[in-house]
Amino acid sequence: MTPKAVHGSREDLLWLAGLLEGEGSFDAHRGKYPRIRLGMTDRDVVGRAASLMDASIRLSLRPAPNQPTWHTEISGVRAAAIMAEILPHMGARRSGKIASCLSAYRWPKEVSKAASFPGPALSRPAGISKPVTAS
Repeated sequence: MTPKAVHGSREDLLWLAGLLEGEGSFDAHRGKYPRIRLGMTDRDVVGRAASLMDASIRLSLRPAPNQPTWHTEISGVRAAAIMAEILPHMGARRSGKIASCLSAYRWPKEVSKAASFPGPALSRPAGISKPVTAS
């Protein structure tokens, strides 16, 4: 069984996917590291998202009349795993952006062998061996 990237229940995963669909951003930091960012004025919402992603939050203050903004950000292997986990629940535009971020990322060997991202693991049916000509 693949370990879950999002710390929470299925409802938490769906909540996070919905929040990131509307308010989050996905990119490849420095062109190769997947990154998820979220910024809002609601500290409780950003805090919940950060706890589900195992990230920290920070406060950004701007001169009046702007409100204080709370941010959370995660990048690298954890962000890639979260992107792969929420991908089936995202809309077409966000799915395309996530797919482009994940395609540029080189998965660490231990992660690549542990799970198939973003789809299910594939294997040969029982009793069918690899062809002799295959390397």
